[in-house]
Amino acid sequence: MDHDANAEAWGWKPEFHASWAAAMEKEREGKRVLPARVTARGHHRYEVIIPDLDGRPGFPDCPGLAGRHEGVAVSGRFRYDAEDPGDYPVVGDWVLVDPDEDGIRIRSVLRRRSALTRGRAGRESGGQVLAANIDTLLLVFALDGGRNFLPRLLERSLVAARNSGAVPCILLNKADLASEEDRERAFLEAEYAAPSVPVLAVSARTGEGLDDLRARLSPGETIGMLGKSGVGKSALVNALARCGRDESGNDGVLRKAGVGAPAPDASAREGGIRPGDLRGRHTTTASRLYRLSSGLLLIDGPGIRELKIWGSAEGLEGGFPELAALSGRCRFRDCGHTGEPGCAVLEALDSGELEPSRYLSYLELSRERDRLEKRTDERARRVDKRKWKQISKQRKALNQSGR
Repeated sequence: MDHDANAEAWGWKPEFHASWAAAMEKEREGKRVLPARVTARGHHRYEVIIPDLDGRPGFPDCPGLAGRHEGVAVSGRFRYDAEDPGDYPVVGDWVLVDPDEDGIRIRSVLRRRSALTRGRAGRESGGQVLAANIDTLLLVFALDGGRNFLPRLLERSLVAARNSGAVPCILLNKADLASEEDRERAFLEAEYAAPSVPVLAVSARTGEGLDDLRARLSPGETIGMLGKSGVGKSALVNALARCGRDESGNDGVLRKAGVGAPAPDASAREGGIRPGDLRGRHTTTASRLYRLSSGLLLIDGPGIRELKIWGSAEGLEGGFPELAALSGRCRFRDCGHTGEPGCAVLEALDSGELEPSRYLSYLELSRERDRLEKRTDERARRVDKRKWKQISKQRKALNQSGR
């Protein structure tokens, strides 16, 4: 039964043991806390799966608790300790839960092995974690025309993947709708942008390329997907579920997290595209972790409207491998490639070794990252200033009252 699956079947890795042990050291109340994985996130409520831990050394027994639990909230202590929205659980997180007479509460988030993060949308500052503990990140684009394959968006996606800590793989979906010329052009642009990243042409409708994709993935591995609406992410989830077979030889079925029997209503909802400009409609409104009968774990999330850069400068250069290779030959280690003497990147640009469009894209993303980082630091400074101003007022009031 799916809900009795062990921790490894839900993506537990050896690296989580150290985080588990450290978290348990902080627990002083003698309560029975259990690891669980977040499979969905709503408004201040979560759905979690508690794996079967009975008889497992180092873990408390949890008779009757293994399975899916909905409507789980974070504890009061968690809310008090949280300093940033990024501290709260997201889909894919492993958390410590405390089952008591009042229900199940999330006490803490175990250290993430990877985190897919972008800059917050609109005028907000800071980073937004989209999903956590992803092993392979599928960068999904569509070859059906319109604006579903954009080289500039591919560059942003590669930077996000490098900063996440997950292994990227580029999927060119809806290959059945593309001409040979369009397919070849997209392949060349993708391979140029990421020479070391696998590029696969697939079709969720015809099944083309899905066997090659499945061969790259392993049971217990967590797969994330990043792409615009309309590129076919949910269709790929369903196609991967259908093309798998269980031990009895039956067609693989998509199982909602924690449900043991096939659930016809658990499949990812697929949407259409607008006929005018071929842009996708938003049909997936919230992220969800699915466990397929093949043992794969898939996180399907809403399509991205904008993908602001967030993360380290190293991750940014990692999205431009030719610049990363050249920067090692720069005279200064902290070279910004904007006019410093002895800059190997500018020399390559002058000689024609470096494509100007790639250099300009790098500059644009670098400026965007710097602006967002500065705005975030300024916001943190203002928050800290208001905090200490309030503390000063409280101290003054207490002194005047003679306490």
